[in-house]
Amino acid sequence: MSEKRVLRKMKKLASRIGDKMETVRDVMEDLEIEFEILQKQIVKLESKKGIESTDESKEEIDFDDESDETLDLENTSVVTVRPKF
Repeated sequence: MSEKRVLRKMKKLASRIGDKMETVRDVMEDLEIEFEILQKQIVKLESKKGIESTDESKEEIDFDDESDETLDLENTSVVTVRPKF
């Protein structure tokens, strides 16, 4: 193969890898947000039931005084909920 052709193929491969890396970054950001929301919801439910949460979850979660906040499953990108009948 000529050097031009090899270089062109390498650029194309680098472009595809870059696109995939950007997609993974976006997905990770979404997962981090959803994970934080889930942790907050767990702690809120535990506090309502009088269950003490684990030390790990206490350290990582900052609380905003939004006691009426609920988990919005319709606007999450990863959570799949089956309807109950």
